[in-house]
Amino acid sequence: MALPDTPQRVTRSMSHQPPSAPVPVLAPPSVETAPGPPVQHRSTSLTPTPATVNTNLNSGNNGLNDLNTNPYNVDFVIPFSISIAKNQNRLEAQQEIKEGYEELLKALESEDGIKIGSKAKPVKKDKSGKKIESEEEIWIFISAEDEKVNELVERERSLDRIHNLPHHQHPIPPSPSTRIRLIYNLLTSPAIQGGLGITPNQGKWKRVKSIMALHDESSDKKWVEKWTTGGDWKLGVLTGLDNHIGKDLGEHQPPPVHLYFNFLTTYTLSLLPLSILSVLFYLFTPADSYPPLYAFLLSIYSTTFVAIWRIKEKKLAVRWGTKGCESVAVGRLRPEYVANLNLGLDNQHQQNGLDTVDTIQAGNDLKRDIKVAVSIPIIIACGIGLGIVLLGIFMLEAFVGQAYDGFGKEVVPLLPTALFAIVVPQIVAAYGSLARSMVKWEDHPTPVGAEKSLTAKTFAMNAIVAYLGLFLSAYIYVPFGSFIMARVQNRLTKQDTINVAGTPEKAGLGPRTSGKEQKGIKAGRLKGQLFAYTVTNQVVNVFLELGLPFVMRFVDDWRAGKTTIKETIKSAGDQTPEKAPRTEHEVVSRFLEKVERELALPDYSLFTDYAEMVTQFGYVTIWSIVWPLAPVFALINNYIELRSDALKICKHVRRPVGDRVETIGSWLQTLSIISWIGAVTNSTLIYLFRPYVYHSDQTPNPNITPIPGSAHLHEIISKYNISPSFKSILPTLIPLALIGLIASHGYIILNWLINGLIERLYWRNSQEQKSLQKLQLSSSNKEDIYGGKSKEQKRLWEKQEWKEPNGFWNGGEEGGREIGRALKAE
Repeated sequence: MALPDTPQRVTRSMSHQPPSAPVPVLAPPSVETAPGPPVQHRSTSLTPTPATVNTNLNSGNNGLNDLNTNPYNVDFVIPFSISIAKNQNRLEAQQEIKEGYEELLKALESEDGIKIGSKAKPVKKDKSGKKIESEEEIWIFISAEDEKVNELVERERSLDRIHNLPHHQHPIPPSPSTRIRLIYNLLTSPAIQGGLGITPNQGKWKRVKSIMALHDESSDKKWVEKWTTGGDWKLGVLTGLDNHIGKDLGEHQPPPVHLYFNFLTTYTLSLLPLSILSVLFYLFTPADSYPPLYAFLLSIYSTTFVAIWRIKEKKLAVRWGTKGCESVAVGRLRPEYVANLNLGLDNQHQQNGLDTVDTIQAGNDLKRDIKVAVSIPIIIACGIGLGIVLLGIFMLEAFVGQAYDGFGKEVVPLLPTALFAIVVPQIVAAYGSLARSMVKWEDHPTPVGAEKSLTAKTFAMNAIVAYLGLFLSAYIYVPFGSFIMARVQNRLTKQDTINVAGTPEKAGLGPRTSGKEQKGIKAGRLKGQLFAYTVTNQVVNVFLELGLPFVMRFVDDWRAGKTTIKETIKSAGDQTPEKAPRTEHEVVSRFLEKVERELALPDYSLFTDYAEMVTQFGYVTIWSIVWPLAPVFALINNYIELRSDALKICKHVRRPVGDRVETIGSWLQTLSIISWIGAVTNSTLIYLFRPYVYHSDQTPNPNITPIPGSAHLHEIISKYNISPSFKSILPTLIPLALIGLIASHGYIILNWLINGLIERLYWRNSQEQKSLQKLQLSSSNKEDIYGGKSKEQKRLWEKQEWKEPNGFWNGGEEGGREIGRALKAE
């Protein structure tokens, strides 16, 4: 099939095809050069020779991780798809591939200080030599010169200085995490911020699959070893977590991961004193006693932890120079947001990125706030719908399954579990898609803002799934179990009369069971649920994070014919160190294997890790009065979680890349809400599970426990013309609501006192507060922080000095040859 010509981009390649079969090649655009002295590159040899391989790649005898698997100092890999779908018009697809590849090369080559290389995705074959079907891709490799990265550091410093951010002295050259972050921002920021505006899978970049940073395996190995041996944990306890752990994480992990590990370590350490108190109450108080003192201590703990973390993240933001970095004027803008504005800016505005960023905010905040307000009823409606589904499953499990005595009664108890496993994940997934659509419609200016909005919307559904079962057991099964069971049985047996006092029941909740026995049954149900959530689920999560990725990789390799069970077992027990490559071909092959392995990994999601910890905080704060050992198991889990998360980040996901952040975002508000819910829930649980007054086993309704003044309340209720069923539950509902209201107001007072005390102790007159007070307004120092030198004025380094047509840094030529070959084959 002949390829349509592309003006000025189609050339001949004689390196892989005979003269009789010319192949169209997408050559990189011509680059104007200006004379200037050469600069010193990060690596003196762009294409390692056998001599340099032995000295540079083999730094030890401990196996793969001690070998330099990134000898070309590649910072990012951009996979570009050249596959054509079966239902896609071939001519249109070919034109789309050529134009997309040209556009990508044009954008990358327009930025000085960036090296470009391209390789075709290796063709994989099984043991029989048969080609393994996979999507055809061109891999484009990006590496920035040190001088370019230093320029980006200075640009960020200027931006911080103009907007009065606390001073943070990045070393020159910057740390690996800062380097990766700045280059990623350059690639993905819109043009008005001096970036290239590459947005994978969108618009003209829809064939750009992703922008992936490569793992630094040597640094990853050292970091995991520190966590595994406990070095970081012990030093963190002694130094308050800031000096050692903060420095270590700041060098190798992006700011969001840096902040998450500080949060996780702070939260885990806060569980130490609470675990000691919990064990004491578990040992020295009667079983299922729900002691009010423990509930009060839980409220103090949760409020104090939230207050301390609020001050600590503020201190860290000042210390790391990120205080205020999430504002629209400072943060990286979403190219989609800029495109949607359609401002029609003139060239003068385009050249002054700072003025443009300040301008585009006007009038958009109110529109976005209105959209966010409109999305709230949608979220509430979805939450109610999910709650109704979970309520139906709960009723089926707690009542219908026990009362039903007809055909298929052995299967009915299994239905709730099956429904939960099949229906609930589908509902949550559908809501997740809806939440992403709402966030896209809200059109937040920065990726950080969009992520916070999506977090708040998504965790709302996760919280319903995590906590609603416990709330239904505590507030329906406990006070009204006999009442509901009697009616379920009457409906199932088609009885016309309903005895308000209750009928004999299979579940042991009726008048044939004493009040003391009923209390034990109900408390046991709550404890069983809480044990499943805090212990069983956490064990499963650890396996999903650590064990399952290894299993899935083996299954994929086994299905592709790359390995067998016998070979896997043999390689696991083989301690022979891997030999360093000795030829250029071996170096390239080994590097491309690394790229392919990491491209197959999923992206890292901070939401999952935060959601797991915040949900656990809810179990500890709201429900540990049911089972006081919950904080102990949470502490054990988090001790393992610190290490499993570190291993997951280094081995099982792509290297994280993120913008600067100053807070944990909406998670902090979620923690405050959970703390308030815990105060209300604990007080009402104490009322519902308080000691019963047992006159005999024939108590008319042992689920409704007499309290002082209840007789007078019954007399008042009896005067109103309401249904007998409603009369029977009002004596429980009214005191329950009053206790919850009192507890809510008590929490507000406690929260005000603790927040004031923590701020006075940890923030006032601190070094961080003094640093903020010293910042002075400097609005007169506006400079062209995004443009720097004009595009016509070239840097001292030139692309042609790096370019090696037959080497690794070949620009886009090898990718162009591969596209020509692939399209010709079509």
